[in-house]
Amino acid sequence: MKECFLSSKIVMIFHIDDSSQFCYYMFMGNNQTLGGLLRARRKKLNLTTEELAKRAAIDRTYITKIEKENKLPSPSIMEKVANALSDEDLFKAYLKIKYPMVYERVKTRDLFLDVEIENIMKEMGGKNISHEEAEKLEWRISRFETLAKKAKTKLQKITKKLEEIEQI
Repeated sequence: MKECFLSSKIVMIFHIDDSSQFCYYMFMGNNQTLGGLLRARRKKLNLTTEELAKRAAIDRTYITKIEKENKLPSPSIMEKVANALSDEDLFKAYLKIKYPMVYERVKTRDLFLDVEIENIMKEMGGKNISHEEAEKLEWRISRFETLAKKAKTKLQKITKKLEEIEQI
């Protein structure tokens, strides 16, 4: 996968597989660009680029380049930045821009987990439940925690694999 920035609002991404080559464009409004989202989150937390860079253990100029749309970071760098800001949605925005197919898988996983949380909350909501119902809910919560951990581990593996691919 290769990419080039046509402007701060248009990214052209080439995806090459064994039999064909295709490209597509991603059009982004000012507040939808990765740099715009990063800057907004950093400012909301009242952080300077230096403070964010220190938290993420990367160079301050790298943060500036991302914010000015001069650099689309590697998955590991973006993960560091998103973790430094405690903002998983920022990393998802990065995936949506750079790896749309991976993003769709993450979005589907999140939707499933959100629905499961909502269902558990509805069943617990404000009523007295029997011991049997409580055990059933405890099992579902335990299952949910296991699924969430597996999803997080899988995302970390995907991020690592994408980093390896980029280095080739």
